[in-house]
Order: sequence, then C-alpha cells, then structure tokens
Amino acid sequence: MEYKKYEYPSFNIHTIKTNRFKTVNMEIIFRDEAKKEKALAKAMLADLMTDCSNKYRSRKEVGKKLEELYQASFYGVLNKVGKTFMTSFVLSFLNPKYVSDKNYLEEVMALPFEMILNPFIEAKEFDIKNFKIVKNRIHDDILSINEDISRVSLKKALSNLDKNSPSSYGIMGSIEELEEITPKVLYEVYQELLNANCDIFIIGNLDMDYVANLIFKYFKNPIIKTKKLELYVDNAAVKKIKNIKEESNFLETNLVNIYNLNNLTEKEKTITFYFYNYILGAGGLNSKLYQLLREKNSLCYGVKSIYLKYDNLLVVQTAIAKKDIKKAKKLISQAFREMKSGKFSDEELEYAKESFIFSLNLALDNPAGIINNYVFKVFDNLPLINERIEMIKDITKEEIIKVANKVKPNISFILEGGREDGNH
Repeated sequence: MEYKKYEYPSFNIHTIKTNRFKTVNMEIIFRDEAKKEKALAKAMLADLMTDCSNKYRSRKEVGKKLEELYQASFYGVLNKVGKTFMTSFVLSFLNPKYVSDKNYLEEVMALPFEMILNPFIEAKEFDIKNFKIVKNRIHDDILSINEDISRVSLKKALSNLDKNSPSSYGIMGSIEELEEITPKVLYEVYQELLNANCDIFIIGNLDMDYVANLIFKYFKNPIIKTKKLELYVDNAAVKKIKNIKEESNFLETNLVNIYNLNNLTEKEKTITFYFYNYILGAGGLNSKLYQLLREKNSLCYGVKSIYLKYDNLLVVQTAIAKKDIKKAKKLISQAFREMKSGKFSDEELEYAKESFIFSLNLALDNPAGIINNYVFKVFDNLPLINERIEMIKDITKEEIIKVANKVKPNISFILEGGREDGNH
C-alpha cells in the first residue's frame, strides 16, 4: 500500500493506493467541536444531504443515479469521537478498469461533491418534503432506541457524568429535541459544516494524482480551515462513586458501571488497555466478568465491558434481576481486584493476542477498515495495523496489571425494571 497526502487550502486529500480490491472507497470527513445542542441536527443533516440535492431532487432520483453508476453506494453519518463530531460522507464504487464507459470515474467522483455543495435548498431552508421524510425516519430510530434497555441504560448512565463533558451526551437525542429542528435550523447547521475541517480519504487502484485533480475540480469550497481540534475528553475524577437508580417500564433491570481511566500513556491507550478490557469483559465467554457473573453464579444472560478510548472511560454493563444487584456489584468489584492482582493466566493473555491479531488482519482485508486506520493515523497518530500487530506481540502481564491500577470508579447506575424473578 502506498500512502500520499495532498494539501489544499480548504481540505486535505489522503490516498492509499492498493490493487487488493475491485472497488474504490472514498470518505469525506468534516470535523468540528462536539456540541450537545447540535448533535441531533448534525445527524439529521448527514442523512438528508445524501437523500437529495439540487440536481437529484429525491432519494429515488439519487438511487437511480447510483444504479447507473454500476451500483455505487453513498451515505452520510455522524459520529462523536471524544470531543469531536465527525460528519462522514462515504462513497463506494467499482474500479473503472472493469467499466467500458471512459467517463465513469469522473462521473462517479463528481457525485458526492454535487450532493455536498449543492443541497436542495430554497430561500435558506432545506426542501420541506425531503426534510419531513428524513425527520420521520429519525423519529422512528429514536423510538426504536427507547425500546432497547441496553441502549437506554447506557445513554442514561453517561448522561449522569459531568454535564459539561462531551462524554455525557450521545448523538440521538429525544423526540422533543427533534421537534425543534426546522428546515431553517438545518440550513444554519449546513453553513457550519462547510466551515469545519475537511479531510478526504480514498483507497483503491487508481492514478491518485489524477484523482486528486478531479477532487479539486469538483470540490470548490472556498473556506480555509485552520481549527485545532482535540479528540480526548478529560473526564474529572470523583471523590466518591455516584450511585444512581431510576425506575423504568422494562421488565428486566440493567446495571451500568462507569470508570475513569487516569493518565494512560500512548501505548496504554492504543494497545495495552485493549488487552485489559478483553480479559476483563470484552472477550465473550472466556472473560473474567462472564465467568464470574454468568458461569459461576448464573446472575445474567450476558455481561460486557466497553472501552471508550477517546472518552478515557471504561463501561461495564449487565442485565440482571433486581434481587441480584448487590451480588452482581460485589462480583464486578472482585473481577477488578483480580485484574489488579494479576489473577489471569499467561494462556488468557496469549489467547487475547491471537484474537487481536486475527481482528486486525480482518481489517486489512477490508477497504473500510484500512481507511479507518489511516483516518486515526492522521488525526491521532495511531500506528498502522502492521505496526500494531508487532507491538501486540510484546505486551506483558505486568503492563496489564499497571493499567489495571489506573481504573477508578465514577458512576454506578441502575435502571430498575419490574421483573422480580432471577431465572436465567
């Protein structure tokens, strides 16, 4: 793979030339500071901007055009990465060498920039018909999230962090917040989007100098980007763990514990903590939490731990019966003590290494996985996949014990349901 960067006043292009895939993938990423009041509107904007434009007035017309471009795909999505919002427009298309049309490459490359620079706007408002279609779609998405106890309890637990912390809010807001978004509000958010930092990543077997010139031809955004953006959230430590309980209409009860990660080094953030998390609770049936809560005590269907790298947080989540909350908390604390004291085997560590190397190799077989690696190489100096595989091989038990002592409890949140039985 051959990486090259092209710098322009209003955006950067990052190309990854490889002959491993029959498709070409391009991701156009706009980055700006994460603000709670803009989250849902930005998510809606990303969706709406890939549904229509001045040239293609409906989702049906966009779909027809993508079909003509040999089943190309194009979608928009908003992600929150620590302190940053990333609005991504993702295009995937067939390598032009498999197509007889000589104009195919230019035509398919022009499409996303037509959609981004010429949205369906009249009198500084987005078209109301397409606006309502996307609004209804997001309305249904919010309702479906509210029916999932796992997602509701995690969202509520994180919202109890310091309210000024970007970790305390998610992207999908409430129905009430959705009702406040108008076509005019979206136009204002669109103007902000054009002012955000922009980087374009493209992977495939193409003449990348020619591709860069094509992008520059069609992406005429005159705004020069100079913002410095930080990714990592520094969540404040708490002197005393916050114990919070809420009642719900769900049948089961959900327990969510949130932990601060204090002063992790670059290697610990990037490599070591993934091993700690895997052995603790992310490694499925073999993890310490699963063995303690499910296998030995039959308290739950499942339990998991989630490493939120850019939020400097660890989350442990499990569904249990109300009567078992106290016991579950004790067993979770036991798992953390065992990690601190190194009560895990060399075999577990080796299994974790094999699992990580396997997952990283899978990412190398996927254009989206490779682009994602380069995105965070550029934004956060993340080592490339091959470099991380070599780093993984040298991780020791002592390094994992060291990070275990940097994990400090912050919140214990219970979303209490109505079911009293504990039969799992």
